[in-house]
Amino acid sequence: MSGKTLIKVIVIGLQLIACTYAAEPRNEIFSSTRFFDALSSEERQYLGANPLLKVCNVTQASQSNASLDITALITQGTGLRLIASKPYAWKQALDGLQKGDCDILPWATETEERLLTMNFTQPFAEIIQVIITRHEQPYINDIGLYTDLVFITESDNAVIDQLQKKYPEFKNIRAEQTSQLFDFVIDKKAFGSISALYSVGNLFNKETPFELKIAGKLPREFNDIVALATRKEDAILNSILNKAVSYSDKKAIEAFISGGAVFEYDPNVIDSKSLWAAVLMIPLVILLLWWNRHLRKLNHCLSKTHDELQEKTSELEILSVTDPLTTAFNRLKIDSVFADEIARSERYGQPLSICMIDIDHYKSVNDKYGHLIGDIVLSKFALILKDNLRTHDVLGRWGGEEFLVICPQTTIGEAQITAEKLRRVIENNDFSPVDNITASFGVTQWHPGETQEMLISKADYAMYLSKHQGRNKVNVSSSQSDLQSLEKV
Repeated sequence: MSGKTLIKVIVIGLQLIACTYAAEPRNEIFSSTRFFDALSSEERQYLGANPLLKVCNVTQASQSNASLDITALITQGTGLRLIASKPYAWKQALDGLQKGDCDILPWATETEERLLTMNFTQPFAEIIQVIITRHEQPYINDIGLYTDLVFITESDNAVIDQLQKKYPEFKNIRAEQTSQLFDFVIDKKAFGSISALYSVGNLFNKETPFELKIAGKLPREFNDIVALATRKEDAILNSILNKAVSYSDKKAIEAFISGGAVFEYDPNVIDSKSLWAAVLMIPLVILLLWWNRHLRKLNHCLSKTHDELQEKTSELEILSVTDPLTTAFNRLKIDSVFADEIARSERYGQPLSICMIDIDHYKSVNDKYGHLIGDIVLSKFALILKDNLRTHDVLGRWGGEEFLVICPQTTIGEAQITAEKLRRVIENNDFSPVDNITASFGVTQWHPGETQEMLISKADYAMYLSKHQGRNKVNVSSSQSDLQSLEKV
């Protein structure tokens, strides 16, 4: 019996077992309640408008509905309406997103260049990059030993820039379509090709090019870390998609990605010996099916328990980073976000500003009305801040009646405008039974070389000035000299 035929027989048996598993009901991990609770008022308004969004249909995935299907899987339960665009090669999909021909680009890897015009969600998958060669080539353990040979890749594949950065002598030609990768290798116009395992898996299943094989994979540092991308101006949509990724069914996404990397074999000739071998294997397949049915109830119970545990774990993760009274981020989480944003600003040279906020005369509220009313004031104060911040601003409770707002990609002037807006909204809000609530603001901007502590000190100084000048004011601190002034106070 030929090796290909034996593989087909085994695959048939495994597919029967897989079908039995597929019939088993599965609890969805995605929680629409937690998703909608996490939305801001602007995001709720956006979803309420019920826009029809076009998903960039990337043919790189070698499966006509892959781009729409993965986006729909991630956003299930959110209420977003999705349709597929016309088919695009990868470079065309990038251009189509920028021109507004489509609205959501899946399979997108974040790069410095793309960050200038695009927003990215957190990653939803990590996809292995594999090396395809002709059958006679040996296994490739180290791509660095083959940089004198020519490899073909898709146009605008981000991993090629990483390879050429690590191996300047790396030789590469580009193809517009994933299917062209195989033709060049088969015709010996290229030694090998490099592509994502998901794309290659679908193409192997579709075209079964037996002249080729997967001869190796790139180190993990070259894996595709893929996310959903949107245009820079669609910040609200990006924020909604980012929350959808956070609460998405990770197991379902992993199963979807893995499905594209499973190779099917369909040889044209089956001899009589192969046929008898297949017949003799049928009892084994039946035995496997019977054993599988025997375990179904236990598997279902285990899966249900696992899903419930994962949901509780997600809830605990949220509680671990949330201040229980105000539902803003707690000090531990805001410190972590702060460090990440400073690192991002250092890496990409983007502006970063912060705003310290302190409730005026809060102690007198507790003294006059009691701590219960004081807690109500704190909760409402935090809610007002949340509802009036921009989608990419991050709010945290710094301690007591002090709050910190981190404003990524924001200059000190823009942060001052945001703070002044918040000051007016708070001043004009009703905090009954408390007569009137105001707040003092300190705004500053990060400069290269400044630490988190230095930035907080500048914001503290600006907030001190607001208190000293009569409260209910916004002051800015823009230079290191302000730190010296604070030390003298």
